[in-house]
Amino acid sequence: MASFLLVFAVLLSPLEAITVTARGNYYKNINHDGKAFTGNILFESPARSAKHCALLCGQPEHRGLCETFTFDGDVCRGHGMLGMFNTSSFVDAPGARSFSKNWEETLPKDCVEAQRYSNESGVVTIYPDDDNSGLQVYCDQDTDGGGWLVFQRRKDGSVDFYRKWAEYLTGFGNVQGEFWLGLDALHMLTSRQRYELRVDLVKFNGTEGYETYSNFTISDSSDNYRLHLGSPTGGNGGDSLSYHNGMQFSTRDADHDTRIFGNCASEHHGAWWYKSCAMSNLNGRYRESREWASEGIVWYYFDNTQYNFKSAEMKMRAM
Repeated sequence: MASFLLVFAVLLSPLEAITVTARGNYYKNINHDGKAFTGNILFESPARSAKHCALLCGQPEHRGLCETFTFDGDVCRGHGMLGMFNTSSFVDAPGARSFSKNWEETLPKDCVEAQRYSNESGVVTIYPDDDNSGLQVYCDQDTDGGGWLVFQRRKDGSVDFYRKWAEYLTGFGNVQGEFWLGLDALHMLTSRQRYELRVDLVKFNGTEGYETYSNFTISDSSDNYRLHLGSPTGGNGGDSLSYHNGMQFSTRDADHDTRIFGNCASEHHGAWWYKSCAMSNLNGRYRESREWASEGIVWYYFDNTQYNFKSAEMKMRAM
């Protein structure tokens, strides 16, 4: 058994010197073994291996910054893009190995990384989880620089949104049309890295509005997918979501609102982070024309009314 492990380790060493894979990211050796970078160090941390160093480089706090790293025995140093370095950035360091992200092989974790492969809006498979399982999403690459992952869309009433708890957990509809991505997916995505939130709205007269928020996180099932929202950061749509900040999600068969009597989801014909009850209701009943209807698609502070909207989209972008 010991002989087998020794042979296995010998076979592994050359491979790790060529490429390292971690969480869907592929890093290739840049052929500077025995030398280390010294300039523009993003972070320095203890590490057990080059793979461990790759995991550190891919952490959310280093996202979009760490594209090159050096593993020097038991220390990992993360750096920016390889093109930022010149020969004076290298010093002799016996045993050191340096790797740079190979974007031809790396799988996109979100719609921001998907821009490296295409700047067109559309359906993309992203790989946000550690096990490299894919999730099909719609990426909006046209709005405000792109990189937005759309998780809810209303536009024509073709999909019934008055659904039960189990369906809101798993999602429903078609990502190219009307759909809800699912609470389980929202928790999984927002627990792995920071996201900002954007809500786009269109009235029946064609007037458009939007509102953005600095942070967007959804708790897990044990907390009934509670909404955690940052401060409003811009837009002309009026802040109609902060009222719901800190609320658990409710559906007609799962009442988690703070109202003593009745069920907000049933009263507003929808599913939402209801309080007692709603300043917004984007999963409400779709109306074919402009009507005053609290059970419709409502975003109250757009114009301080409960007139319903022709279309609405909720989307988030990795920060």
